[in-house]
Amino acid sequence: MVGLLALAGTYLVAGGLGLPTATPADGEVLNRSVLVQPDPGGSYLWPYTSRERSPEGRTLATNLVVHGDDERVRRVLTERSALDWELAEETNETAANASVANASAENASAPAEATADARQVRVQPVEFDQSLLSWNDAHGSTRYSYIDARPVGGEARWVDETFQVHAGNYFGGRYHIRAYTLPETSWTAIQVHREYWDWFRLRHTVTDIRDSRTRLEKEFIGQPYVRSVSREYYGVERGWNDGWLSTVRMVPGLAALLVGGLLSLETRRSLVDESRRFLRWSGRNVRGIVLATALAAVYLGVRSVAVVMELAVADVDPRVFLAVLYPAIAVGLPALAFGLGQPFGATSRFERIQRVSRWLGPRLDPLPAFGFVVAGLGGAFVLDFGGLGVRSIPIQLALHRVGLTVALGLVAAGATRIDDRGAGLIVVGVVGWLLGLVMPLLGYV
Repeated sequence: MVGLLALAGTYLVAGGLGLPTATPADGEVLNRSVLVQPDPGGSYLWPYTSRERSPEGRTLATNLVVHGDDERVRRVLTERSALDWELAEETNETAANASVANASAENASAPAEATADARQVRVQPVEFDQSLLSWNDAHGSTRYSYIDARPVGGEARWVDETFQVHAGNYFGGRYHIRAYTLPETSWTAIQVHREYWDWFRLRHTVTDIRDSRTRLEKEFIGQPYVRSVSREYYGVERGWNDGWLSTVRMVPGLAALLVGGLLSLETRRSLVDESRRFLRWSGRNVRGIVLATALAAVYLGVRSVAVVMELAVADVDPRVFLAVLYPAIAVGLPALAFGLGQPFGATSRFERIQRVSRWLGPRLDPLPAFGFVVAGLGGAFVLDFGGLGVRSIPIQLALHRVGLTVALGLVAAGATRIDDRGAGLIVVGVVGWLLGLVMPLLGYV
């Protein structure tokens, strides 16, 4: 009963916090009052991305603008080693003065009505980790932005991304860039964010844009083809942003520490004693450990296999792998919970299955079976988020994962019994699991 209430409660709250949104209108013309002007007297930019050609579909804020030739901006990210920069005479001087804006809370609190001269902030160069990310062409959903190029002889219209690149993996965690420009503009607007692939939502979940902006700034700091890196305050505070827009000005005419320590003798002895206790406990709970490990291995294994397949078959849209890998989670996890929870040694007439059952140790009771599922699947969720670099997740997403874990725990607990009550737990668990799979696909998580 407690498990049923927990399952119902988590899904209701998670679903209620993530209701689907209506489809916005298409092709709306924007007033310049909501646009920004990266270059005085130049083109205007709507500093956000949108699912549709309308501000009603707004998603994330544009957080960096690179001033320079459009194609060279892309080559800076993807072909650094192949570039033959023809630097101007002032390159050495300007590279030495390259700087990044202070992103502290003091600067972030600057008033939106600041004058144009006061909006740009620079600081002295500081030490950064200069390791560069490896950017490659990326797949991703289409997002639109709005550019008004009429001041430079162009037109005002909604545009989709000029290019997408990413550093990381489609099915893992990655930095993802969408870039927007028109032939008439002298800059490329960039929206960079960090995201991970969610196997239950079957789409990417964004976790950050501010740290991602800072990480991309480091790609330009100190480079010979960059004149300056700064931040300007435009009041762009929606779409996960803090009001600041990074500005990179390129030079025209372009051509992890490992720390170790020694353990004391007393510490080593304590570790030995704890290891012995753990081994004795493990011997009494082999079946539960196998259950928890198998669940975690399947979930994390799907992520790993997806990343490997993506790298091995680079020319194929990664989404084609879903038909093979998604069933391993949707069907494979509950099948494991049911199969390893069943007391085969007590009920099966097949001798070989009985032998395997004896190797797995004593049969599980309902409560331990539930606990091992929570430990295995819940631990897999935590390890997955940690491996992706996700520091925090929305409350509705956390509740959804709790609901899935509870549902699978009820399946395993019901499988340990061979009576009507066990069958009832299995039915509730399966229904809860199916509901947990369907909710994010319908946009409720």
